Amino acid sequence: MAPPAAGVPPPESHRRPAVPDEEIVRRLNELLEAERAGVEAAAALRKSEAGGLTEADTKKFGDDEAWACAGLHRAILQYGGVPSDRTGDFGRKVAALQSEGERLSLMARGQAWVVKRLDALLAMPLDQETRAFLAEMREQHLENIEACNRRADELEAPPSPPYRPLALARLREAHDRLYFGRWRAPGATDRDLQRTYAQLGRYLGALADEVQRSRSLEARRSLTKARRAYAKADPQVHGEGAIRSLDNTLSFAHSALNGLLSLYRMPTHNPADFESSYDVVGLPFRDVI
Repeated sequence: MAPPAAGVPPPESHRRPAVPDEEIVRRLNELLEAERAGVEAAAALRKSEAGGLTEADTKKFGDDEAWACAGLHRAILQYGGVPSDRTGDFGRKVAALQSEGERLSLMARGQAWVVKRLDALLAMPLDQETRAFLAEMREQHLENIEACNRRADELEAPPSPPYRPLALARLREAHDRLYFGRWRAPGATDRDLQRTYAQLGRYLGALADEVQRSRSLEARRSLTKARRAYAKADPQVHGEGAIRSLDNTLSFAHSALNGLLSLYRMPTHNPADFESSYDVVGLPFRDVI
């Protein structure tokens, strides 16, 4: 390709920001520190021979985090900033946990924290190259969230705080992971909906096991409604109709969960009580263990 003629500015996709954007650089550096910690966390999983995770899974985590570090370093320089040399303490927190299920659950929360930070960055004015890199980074982290949560569920990881001391803690936490999921946020992608469809299917299976053990007619009726709504949710159909079907499924599943709690004479579950656990501020790199 011939260079642009003299006096003609380069295309927007190749133009370097004329003035450093301090807020963008600050956010990119925050992610860089987190991704370095993610490299350490992935290494801890590989050394521990995490049950339920394949060697390919753990290698992918490490490769994704290392790739993200290199891309973030380039992006910071592109915006005229100075890359941070710090590393978050997330890797040490993952390594300190005894249970593989707990490690995987915390890894999933760490990946989700990064996705929310990426969403905030992608809402800002970015050059085309940086935007494409961050979008790909986001997609990789969503894939890793799904893998970690799936494996943690298979290993029956202990529920995270603040669910741990509560009745039906695993069902509560799994519900809220869906309730506060990316699929309900503006700008949710088709892949977000497809992932949620798969997660909801697994959740209904876990909920059905508990309902079957109980004698709650209320829970059984709600579960039947949830299954009917789920049957109408086609993972290949997108847009508002797909979101509505998934939302109806989760709503009936929530009613089934509360039916169980009512049977056991426990207070009903309100996701709003746990909203702070899904806030991007301070999670999961501070005070989550």
